Amino acid sequence: MSEKYSSEFKAKVALEAVSQSRSVIQQIAEKHDLSEEEVISWAAQLNQDAASLFGAEQAPVDDGSEVEDVDITTEDEEFAAAVSHGVMSDNMNYGKLIFWSTLGASLVIIFVIGLVYFSQYSLFEAQKEASSRVTYSDFSALTAEQEEELNSFGVVDLEEGIYRIPIDSAISRIAID
Repeated sequence: MSEKYSSEFKAKVALEAVSQSRSVIQQIAEKHDLSEEEVISWAAQLNQDAASLFGAEQAPVDDGSEVEDVDITTEDEEFAAAVSHGVMSDNMNYGKLIFWSTLGASLVIIFVIGLVYFSQYSLFEAQKEASSRVTYSDFSALTAEQEEELNSFGVVDLEEGIYRIPIDSAISRIAID
């Protein structure tokens, strides 16, 4: 088919082809009475030249209308200044901003210091409790060791012939003698 088509028609068909999946290209070609090769070619060309369509500076379109200068009169001086400057001014109250920022930062610092003191206090209490348990367990172990020594037979000094006997046995021997 060597027919000449307008660029608008080619763009319309190519956009339709690009926006669809490849399996639909045959239907597009049949719909517009074209060959699949023409549709694929136009879609490829559109894909290749698409960036240049948006990148090129376009000449302003003369639609017959003229640009008018408009004068706006208003009683609101702030609005007039904003229109002439292009933005609205932000009359921020910097005193309040500084006050609330300082207050917020101070509260955060106080909270952090409180957490540090609380953690140190908790650590101190845990260490105190652990040391009291260790003392009690050491005392219990020492008492048990002494009980065992008092209630068992053993050698105190072999050269001198000094031996250890349980207290109950010693009391019974003294009572018998």
